[in-house]
Amino acid sequence: MQFLYILLIPLAIPFVLISQESTAKAVHYNDQIIEQLILVNAKFSILMNSYDKYVPEEMDSAFSSASKQLDSAIVYIAKLKGFKKDAYFKEGSMVFLNSYKEVLDNEHKKMIELYKLPDDEYGSEEVEKLKKLRNQSNIKIDKAFEDVFVVQKKFAKKYQIKQD
Repeated sequence: MQFLYILLIPLAIPFVLISQESTAKAVHYNDQIIEQLILVNAKFSILMNSYDKYVPEEMDSAFSSASKQLDSAIVYIAKLKGFKKDAYFKEGSMVFLNSYKEVLDNEHKKMIELYKLPDDEYGSEEVEKLKKLRNQSNIKIDKAFEDVFVVQKKFAKKYQIKQD
């Protein structure tokens, strides 16, 4: 019986090595996607901060920068192949990015238009519109974050990726 165990040990070693290699590749794949999501989120943070500064030129610049980063991330992730035929993390990330794009092109574009109004055209009605748009934006972005987090967590669990 011991002899049988001794024979089986060398057979198990390749499986352990393949698993470690697979995990390393999964970590790299995960990191590529997460990096793009972080870059997009950073540009959105700059855009949101530009509203607080209330400088129209900074808003336009931040909007443009966020839009370019979104487009770049969408192209980058679209070019990735699914990991071991698992495309759900990639697809979930694309949904996340497209949600950001939709919010940018709708709520944020309208918010900037309202912020740019001359003082004599900016009243309580516009303040309420801004609150509503910002709230809609936050709800959509929060939902997108929750959804992509669930997908990323599933991917990490499947490929034994340690999460911080």
